[in-house]
Amino acid sequence: MISTLKEFLESLAPTNSYRLFRYTDEAYKEAKCYIQKTLTKKNGGVRILQAPNKKLKKLQRDLLPYFQHAEISHCAAAYVKGRTLLDHAQCHTNSKMIVKLDIVNFFGSITFQKVFYAVDEALKQSPLVGPDEKKYTPENPEPKNYNSAVSWFIAKVCTLNGILPQGAPTSPMLSNMIFIPLDRIIYSYCTERKIRYTRYSDDLIFSGDFQPTGLIIFIKRLLAQNGYILNEDKIVIAGNGRQKKVTGVVVNQHPQTDRKYRREIRQDIYYIGKYGLEEHLQRKGILSDDDGKAAQLVRELQRLIGRIVYVLQIDPENSEFQQYKEVSIALLNRVPILWNE
Repeated sequence: MISTLKEFLESLAPTNSYRLFRYTDEAYKEAKCYIQKTLTKKNGGVRILQAPNKKLKKLQRDLLPYFQHAEISHCAAAYVKGRTLLDHAQCHTNSKMIVKLDIVNFFGSITFQKVFYAVDEALKQSPLVGPDEKKYTPENPEPKNYNSAVSWFIAKVCTLNGILPQGAPTSPMLSNMIFIPLDRIIYSYCTERKIRYTRYSDDLIFSGDFQPTGLIIFIKRLLAQNGYILNEDKIVIAGNGRQKKVTGVVVNQHPQTDRKYRREIRQDIYYIGKYGLEEHLQRKGILSDDDGKAAQLVRELQRLIGRIVYVLQIDPENSEFQQYKEVSIALLNRVPILWNE
C-alpha cells in the first residue's frame, strides 16, 4: 500500500520518478503536453478538445486504477462501464413529458479544487493508497486524512490551467466523481415528485408527469450555487404529441433510432445493391480517384456497419437491420476480391 508521494511516484516511474513533477507545471503542460483540436457538432457548433500528448496520456491512464473504487451515481449514464445508451433511453420510454437541460462548458466549469476533493475522496476508498505515515500517532492510530500530497499530484496532472480539460482520458471519470453530490440532490428532489432523472455527461434528462417550470428553476439555482451555468438556449420540453429523444434515441413508445437515420441506411443498402459499392460511393461524391480506393471502400463499409450496429444496439431484435449487417459484413470481406476482379 502506498503511503507517501515518493512511493506513489516511484510506482508510476521507477527509474525517473522525479521527472513526473514537470507535468504539474502549467506552463510546461500548456506549451508541450496538449494539442487543441476542434470538432464540428451536428448542430453546426464546435467542440474544443485539449488532447494530451502520448506521454501525458499514458500517465493519465496509469492513474485510472486509483479511481476504480470511487462512488458514481446510478443516475450517471455516460462514461460508466456496463451502462449503455439503451439502458439510458429505457429509463424514459413512454413518458408523458421529457425535459432536457444542458450545462454550459461543463468540463471547463470543473476547477482544480473540485478535482482535488473528488480525488481525495476516491483515494479513501482505494486499496492502493493509505494515509500518510507521518500522520500516525499513538493518539490517532487510524487517521482519516489520506495522503493529500498524492491527491494534489493527481489533480495537477489531470487539470490544465486550473480546469478539467475535455480530451484527457481521466476527465470523463473525474466529471462523474465530481458531480455525484449534485446527482444526489437532484435525484432526491425528483424522487419526491415522481420524476425520473438521468445524466449523460452535461445533459440532464427528466421524464414523467409534472410541470417543468419549478424543476427548471430548481436546477438553474442549484447549478449556479455550485459553479455551473444552465444553457437556457438549449432547454427542451417535449410533451404529448411531440417526438421525444434521449441522447439521439427516440423513446415515445419503445427505444429506437431516429427515422431519418434509419432511412439513410436503407438508401445506402438499396443503392449498393443496385449500382454496386464503388459506383454508389462515386455517385455520393465520397470515392476519389487516387490509388487508395480499396482502403476507401473498406473505410466506408466499416462506417456503414458501425451505423447499422448502433441501430441494433438500441433495437437488438430488428430483423431488417440484422440482415443489413450480414450483407455489409459479407461485402466487406469481399472488398479485396472485388477490387482485383
